[in-house]
Amino acid sequence: MRNASASAANPAPGEREAVLSAFGPISDTEFSDLLAEADPDLAGMPPSLFLAGVSGGADSTALSFLLSRWCRARGHAFRAIIVDHGLRSEAAEEAGRVAARLGVVGICAEILRWTGPKPGSGIQAAARAARFGLMIERAVELGASALFLAHHLQDQAETMVMRLGRESGADGLAGIRPRQMRAGVRVMRPLLPVSPERLRLTCLAGGLSWVEDPSNRDRRFERIRIREEQDGLEAVGLGAGRLSRMAQIFSRLRDWSDDRLAGFLTDHAVLDRRGFARLNAEAVAGLPRPLRLKLASGLLQSIGGGAYPPRRESLERLDVWVTEGRRRRVTLGGCLIWRSGAGEIWIAREVPRKPRPEVLRARGGLRWDGRFDVTWQGDRPAWVHMLTRDGERRLRRLITPAGLEIGLPQSVRCSLPVVTDLDGRLFAPHFCETWTGAPRSNDGSLQVEFRPAVPWVAQAYRSGRDDRVGVRD
Repeated sequence: MRNASASAANPAPGEREAVLSAFGPISDTEFSDLLAEADPDLAGMPPSLFLAGVSGGADSTALSFLLSRWCRARGHAFRAIIVDHGLRSEAAEEAGRVAARLGVVGICAEILRWTGPKPGSGIQAAARAARFGLMIERAVELGASALFLAHHLQDQAETMVMRLGRESGADGLAGIRPRQMRAGVRVMRPLLPVSPERLRLTCLAGGLSWVEDPSNRDRRFERIRIREEQDGLEAVGLGAGRLSRMAQIFSRLRDWSDDRLAGFLTDHAVLDRRGFARLNAEAVAGLPRPLRLKLASGLLQSIGGGAYPPRRESLERLDVWVTEGRRRRVTLGGCLIWRSGAGEIWIAREVPRKPRPEVLRARGGLRWDGRFDVTWQGDRPAWVHMLTRDGERRLRRLITPAGLEIGLPQSVRCSLPVVTDLDGRLFAPHFCETWTGAPRSNDGSLQVEFRPAVPWVAQAYRSGRDDRVGVRD
């Protein structure tokens, strides 16, 4: 029989998850290795603020405990973020107790609240999206360098089973990403190779208590039903370790296609800082069909600001439009898509019939329309909203005759973000270089930055944005 300690020190390829699942609490050294594996750049970062999402369960409690110690040893600041969903009457009290428990072990915690109406269906997915959105928004406000989440080995396995059941493509079967960027913030999941049993042992070793969410026993939720069938999955060879290794294989395929498409966009497209794209139609048609579908999916989600990509059936219909060279305009995923006379495909945000303004807090910021990060340094609140045709007419009244020549299609102009303050002044930063009479924010009171949500689109945008900022139709 192989010596256990030797296996732990130098596991053979494919054995890492099994080794991690078989041993006790996570040490500071092992946690440091997990962080380095998830993102090698963390070790060399200057003093920064790191956040961790904490539900109060064993997984996130162990993460906050380990991460706080790692930060303290390296001069980083650390804060736990707790989200009160307001889904149960006792939720606020429970969030307070979680914060108090963390305070006992010297961890600073902050509670965020999900306010407003809650959906009647899909509540778990809605709660996850709301929690993530609130934490990202707070991370941006605080200038945090990273947000850490406690997804673990079993979470990855359950995700794989759900995606297999939905016949997800290769990208879906790559599972949960250990690292991604959202609104300029690193989102880190360093515990993906670790079993939930080890996280409980870590809490026990540290003298930490945790709470169990009653929803974790609610069979109405797909993930819970899968969790209860774990023994059956193990019996047919689909245990957590094997599913995790499958995710790693598909992850390598995803990384390859991500890099291929990021390079394609750099060579054959313009990703404009005002949140639209122009692509060489002939080059797009020359891509293999799976890459064309992924290209469309990533661009539509990034430009349309959707939380999820369009359905595959819709993407396949769009692919027929691309390959057959059809001329009419089409809409999909919150985007307007058309061909120009110069052999280009344009993708821009579609203006909704009733666009809703959002409140910008004084000296605050937000992620607007899933596309732009908006920072407002004014002393009083303001509203950020789409320009729309009414706003465009208003803005035209403010400009000089020399500024009437506008180098963007109206569909692009009307979807751009502008800010109206309490005095009725209109700030339109994307037009400052073109419209000479537009109100400006030269004092730095307003910053608006396009940030594509899809990682490989963001990679291509960052590589080309310095010299690809203005176009004319």
